[in-house]
Amino acid sequence: MSVRDGAATMATNAGGGGGGGGTASPNDQDGRSYLLQIYPRLAAQSTTCCNLRVQKDATAASVISDAATALGLDPGRMYVLAEVKECGGEEWVLEAGDLPAQRFLLWPRKAQEQHPQSLGFYFLLQERNHDGSIHYVHLPPVTKEQQAQRLAARGFLPPPQDDFADLCNLPVLNEDSILNNLRTRFYKKKIYTYAGSILIAINPFKFLPIYNPKYVKMYENHQLGKLEPHIFAIADVAYYAMLRKKVNQCIVISGESGSGKTQSTNFLIHCLTALSQKGYASGVERTILGAGPVLEAFGNAKTAHNNNSSRFGKFIQVNYLESGVVRGAVVEKYLLEKSRLVSREKNERNYHVFYYLLLGASEEERREFKLLPPEEYFYLKQQNFKIEDEEDLRHDFERLQQAMEMVGFLSATKKQIFSVLSAILYLGNVTYRRKSTGRDEGLDVGPPEVLATLSDLLKVKEELLVEALTKRKTVTVNDKLILPYSHSEAITARDSMAKSLYSALFDWIVLRINHALLNKKDMEESIPCLSIGVLDIFGFEDFETNSFEQFCINYANEQLQYYFNHHIFNLEQEEYQAEGITWHNIDYTDNVGCIHLISKKPTGLLYLLDEESNFPHATDETLLAKFKAAAPGEQILCPHTGHGACLRHSTLCRESQISNQGFPGKEHRPHASRHCGVVAE
Repeated sequence: MSVRDGAATMATNAGGGGGGGGTASPNDQDGRSYLLQIYPRLAAQSTTCCNLRVQKDATAASVISDAATALGLDPGRMYVLAEVKECGGEEWVLEAGDLPAQRFLLWPRKAQEQHPQSLGFYFLLQERNHDGSIHYVHLPPVTKEQQAQRLAARGFLPPPQDDFADLCNLPVLNEDSILNNLRTRFYKKKIYTYAGSILIAINPFKFLPIYNPKYVKMYENHQLGKLEPHIFAIADVAYYAMLRKKVNQCIVISGESGSGKTQSTNFLIHCLTALSQKGYASGVERTILGAGPVLEAFGNAKTAHNNNSSRFGKFIQVNYLESGVVRGAVVEKYLLEKSRLVSREKNERNYHVFYYLLLGASEEERREFKLLPPEEYFYLKQQNFKIEDEEDLRHDFERLQQAMEMVGFLSATKKQIFSVLSAILYLGNVTYRRKSTGRDEGLDVGPPEVLATLSDLLKVKEELLVEALTKRKTVTVNDKLILPYSHSEAITARDSMAKSLYSALFDWIVLRINHALLNKKDMEESIPCLSIGVLDIFGFEDFETNSFEQFCINYANEQLQYYFNHHIFNLEQEEYQAEGITWHNIDYTDNVGCIHLISKKPTGLLYLLDEESNFPHATDETLLAKFKAAAPGEQILCPHTGHGACLRHSTLCRESQISNQGFPGKEHRPHASRHCGVVAE
């Protein structure tokens, strides 16, 4: 929805005020002190800036005290400090024990350079009421447009004809009218539009100042549709429906890559916790704030369509007491794109964290983790290989380390993680050749220096590593056989080990984040809780070349579409019929046939794929033959310009063709548990 970047509000010299003028100088990294730029926002508007140099461990309470003294404010009043990223955007109110310098270290590189207040990323000092709530000044009044909308809703004025906030109110409902309405609203900087209880969001690829606490308050406890469409309205309706009905709620966010799903998730979480905390950032929100850059580093990558594309889905469940106070949270991940580790399309990158580590590590870390330049790793090489954002990647590594510290990763733990990452890259440099002497079947694996490095990084005996990379174990009725891999099987096993290690590492990181989000009292006592879940998942994907990843992603979306159809059309019309309401029956395209074709036991394509992948000599051709035999009357197969065939995959809005080439290899992870077991030893 908005692009979360911008310039900094950190002053870089000790003198001056206002917009942070003066000559730029770096923060004192060795002494761990930083020059904070703080603007007061009190009853009387002021552009005075207070520059304070603070230590990394300085609390918000001490910063408030020093700032109030420097600004000559009334010491008898109470104040709070808030972090502002975009000017006019979200304000993260710090509690007394929070560390402002920690927040600064999570800002983008450009946000730690000198700039005026209007560009965002700064701290606000504002007054707190005696009851603990925050005194907001200059709450925007109801605009003439909003007054006109209210009069129109009461029938005193005709509805405006140029755009409609709810697509259900369009006088003519078709594809052209829907697109024209969305386009008209977008040009007016109205990126949100309702379709009944569904919110449509169009990514403006720039920041709009509509996400600060004033907007949280504006939409609080309002019926959906009474105010201009906004993502905070969705969060507010879910929160108060949960409290009123005592029923758990869920919000599903879906869209194409780059449509703003992750940012929308952040806005929702911010609003959901702000409603609970009445303006204060909760411990849950602060942990999620630190967890964001960690999950982004390990789960996002640069693609042809999006420089920061999430390559996994996540479900964040915020738990509440029955009184509405946040109790804790849980993060679950789905569909991590493991194949990206070993192969990618043209002009795409591996996961961010590898580039962060290779370009941001110190000389000492480079020696400790035995790091090489990115172009010397097989898993990072690609067509048109070029890294043009080295400075940003170096800064992002520092930001990642700070975020990991906020979530609770100790220094020794971070070193273990970086060692595993380095080992995964070295796995790609493992090569095989057939034994040239003797009658023994099998492969020679090398180079020796790569094996030695892998053994050291993973803390595994080299002979165990060689055995896992060259041989497989087969259990028969009476015996256990150890058989050598063929050359192609060995490469598949090597790549499988890399994917298994990365997947296990990602799972473990999510587990640690959940441990930090867990309310410790939940371990000791059973208290009834309610929850609101936010599902952030890929939308339907249709690229020039579609493969197993798109097949899985699109199947997940078919399930979501079925759920939508069932609840919006089927159950709703059954309720009308039961109540004797007269209505025109709505025909809709039911995708249950597509879902059964993919997942119904025992002939669904997924079950056939799983079955075929367990055969040691499975190929694209044998899988294709099995598909044809299982669905002879289905029009799902069409010729492919390359090898094999395509699966014709349809949704309500479009049709895509997915190549079955490589399905068995991508679905099958030979001896993944054995690989992880070798490392665990």
